Amino acid sequence: MIKCVELGTGNLIGEVESIPNGNFEHIYNDFTYRFRHMIVGEVAFFTKNRYNVTIENNFSYHSPKEGQPQKYEQIRNAAKELAYMLEESVPYSREKSLAMTNLEQAVFWANAGIARNE
Repeated sequence: MIKCVELGTGNLIGEVESIPNGNFEHIYNDFTYRFRHMIVGEVAFFTKNRYNVTIENNFSYHSPKEGQPQKYEQIRNAAKELAYMLEESVPYSREKSLAMTNLEQAVFWANAGIARNE
């Protein structure tokens, strides 16, 4: 096994069986590291790219895939039913406002979870 080490810090970022010719990238803790064509013994040196898989995914447009619009609609309809129940049952208050806001956030995050991870 070849140890993958971040150039400059010496941090171990993983191990690989081999390093192919050409551009080779290694992902560790959501960051990509590019091999810099330097192997010393059983250690390969990589530089950290300014590219984070999670950041790229979370701040990119995700066009709906087949079946996703129906899931979004189901989530919104279920939340709408709860919103009407809260509207009728809970007195006007800060707590009611927070409940409605958090319900909106729950819908947003549920839909984002589908869009980002399917």
